[in-house]
Amino acid sequence: MFLFFGTRQRRKALGTGWFHCPYCYEQRQYEQVETRTWFHLFWVPLFPLGSAQESVRCTVCGGQWAPAVLGSHPAA
Repeated sequence: MFLFFGTRQRRKALGTGWFHCPYCYEQRQYEQVETRTWFHLFWVPLFPLGSAQESVRCTVCGGQWAPAVLGSHPAA
């Protein structure tokens, strides 16, 4: 008998909007997501491991940053 188990990250969208991307140096759309790691058995998620992590992802370049980047303004 084989036992398949492991972990997998699941993402949940929290919101979208516009921000100044630190990598693109332009106004871009972002997606704010919550990522949580789950233990799974036979590909069925059973329980979360640790706490959820929030991040902001640029929809153009794919870069991810802490949510604090939404409050920053570009340097002139």
